[in-house]
Amino acid sequence: MADQHFPQWMIRACCQKMQKPPRNIEEFLKFQNWDYWPREIHFGNSDEWLHTVKKIKEDSSFTSIYTHLWGTVPRIHEAVMAMESRLGECSVLLKSHASKIFEWKSITFDRGSKGNLERYKTFLRKYHRRKKIMLSDEMETKKTVEGFTFSGFKTNELTQLPRHLDAEQIYLFILKAHNFDEKVFKIWKTHFLSEASIALLHDSFWWWFLHKFKPDRENQDSLFDRISESYVILFMNIPASRKDAFLQVYPDCLSQAIYATFQEAFPESSNLFNDEFKEELGNNIFLWLSGFVEEILLKPLEAVYIL
Repeated sequence: MADQHFPQWMIRACCQKMQKPPRNIEEFLKFQNWDYWPREIHFGNSDEWLHTVKKIKEDSSFTSIYTHLWGTVPRIHEAVMAMESRLGECSVLLKSHASKIFEWKSITFDRGSKGNLERYKTFLRKYHRRKKIMLSDEMETKKTVEGFTFSGFKTNELTQLPRHLDAEQIYLFILKAHNFDEKVFKIWKTHFLSEASIALLHDSFWWWFLHKFKPDRENQDSLFDRISESYVILFMNIPASRKDAFLQVYPDCLSQAIYATFQEAFPESSNLFNDEFKEELGNNIFLWLSGFVEEILLKPLEAVYIL
């Protein structure tokens, strides 16, 4: 029996039966060798450890962190420099403006002689400028209608007006030129600046451009179809109580907006936009929108300037 070998599972089972489980927390900790925790850590070189702790304390101080950030983190001064530069420019402009005010004061308060009156007129001519519908620096470049081409009809996109002219601004200038009552102006403004009305100005302008200067039947037909659709949408969105009054105003304003666009877009060709051009344009728009031709007088270009 001494040489008899027992399976390993029997040996483990026997050992487990002989080992008593811990009866309390102290015995459990001792059994797991956790009776003293945390155990003391011994360093081989205590001087080196003390030096390391001291260095950590020094490096984590406010002064040390501030000094490190100041010396290593890049500081961006572009914003401050740009602000200082802009302030300098504004200072120069302010001084220039102030000098003009004082010049104005010296002239207006002493106009007793003919010479001073002439100086006053010269001053007004020098500093008085008319603001136009123009919204882009490119507007200062002279253009002719003969040198311009239509980029082509796009089904889902309006063709932009020449030289970055803005349809909303043009409509607003036309409405202001009519001197509508404030309440009426707000009502008409909503309809004139609607998506359908903006589309009408864009497409009508280009249709007339092609009709008069660069005939293109295919593009004209496509533009005319969308003009019809836009007008139906505009008409349906106007309350019944306003329809009659609106139809009396809209054809005239649309005609003037188209005419103003031609004048602003092609200043070198203004001689082509004569009375015959205006009359034909106005009659055509009235025929489209009202079904009959009405004799109208388009206001001159000065009507769309702000003084």
